Amino acid sequence: MAERKLILCVCGAGINTSMNAKMTIMEHLRDAGMEDVEVKHAMIGDITPYRGRENMVVVWMTQIDANFEAPGVQGMAYLIGTKKKKRALSDEIMQKMKDICQE
Repeated sequence: MAERKLILCVCGAGINTSMNAKMTIMEHLRDAGMEDVEVKHAMIGDITPYRGRENMVVVWMTQIDANFEAPGVQGMAYLIGTKKKKRALSDEIMQKMKDICQE
């Protein structure tokens, strides 16, 4: 059985920027009716256990780690972007999730 779908928001301290992204993503998921996706926020130093996890998209509020072995996006638009850019980023994340889960 596949692991539950996960969007992991990562920042340096795991408190402010990743929590902001998490809340925005959860709102967009709810609006899109995607209730089967879990959204977590974490400190960059605590993400090793997620390495190699299936059904996961990482939203990097820091520099993207291309070696992390998971699809990811740069999430700074959640902090400094317009509503339009935030919506576009959420749409991109949701599409990546659909692609990796082959829905």
